[in-house]
Amino acid sequence: MKIASLAGLAPEDLHLCFLDAFSDYLVPAQPSLPQLAAMLRRRGWAPELSAGAWLDGSLAGFWLCATPEIDGEREGYCIAAGVAPAARRRHALTDMAGLVSRLLAAHGIRRQRLEVIDGNQLAREAYASLGFAPLRKLDCYQMTAQVQTRRAWPVTIHSAHDPARWPAPDALSYPQAVPNRRESLLRADPPLRWLSVDRDGQTLGSLLMSPDGEVAELQVSPPCRRQGIASQLLQAAQSLSVCGRLGFNNVDSRDLPLLSLLLRHQAVYRLSQWEMTLSAAR
Repeated sequence: MKIASLAGLAPEDLHLCFLDAFSDYLVPAQPSLPQLAAMLRRRGWAPELSAGAWLDGSLAGFWLCATPEIDGEREGYCIAAGVAPAARRRHALTDMAGLVSRLLAAHGIRRQRLEVIDGNQLAREAYASLGFAPLRKLDCYQMTAQVQTRRAWPVTIHSAHDPARWPAPDALSYPQAVPNRRESLLRADPPLRWLSVDRDGQTLGSLLMSPDGEVAELQVSPPCRRQGIASQLLQAAQSLSVCGRLGFNNVDSRDLPLLSLLLRHQAVYRLSQWEMTLSAAR
């Protein structure tokens, strides 16, 4: 088996292998090529810092890496890692992880992180054997029940895509996971919609969502909480999504106010992921 960098490759070179590797996954991921390309673009895929495994001349495994800046330091972020069924049990994941670590180290990057589904015990054990340790649990929810509000707040649904006007994410209780960090959201294609509740020139609450109903960010200024602003934003977001469905991915399990809000509006729990990190010795 050949292990090498993915430098020079494009999403179309990965697509068939990606589908094969995740065909029997706990939550099968079968994106179309445009969906895969959009995901990699949003997460900032760096092919030259990613690794692949080739079996009999065909790509049979991948470790897709990005390098977001977190807390003032660049990290290696594993967007996705997988091995096609026919190429498993040949140490492909371990060998790809080793190559990625060397590629990152050559650029002075020694910290890494990834997410793995809670129920995928084999994957969690594999990453643990590579030195990754669990940092926090991230929950995913879906909301279809109509949001009810106690107080009416005027919501502005901004028609122009103007990220420069988005409020800083200072009111978030916990750091966003990499897919929901601002640098990822700015690369989203199609662009995110922005909804806000404003008063006297000040933004009291803000919501960012994808056209298909994924709520990427929801925040309310601390002095204005418990006044129905978040619920009003969710109700407005439902009016923009297909069938009123809203998705919430990577909610920090310690964020009790947000979890309470979601459950109050009958959001349904879907699954959890563990964010895991690795720090190489200097």
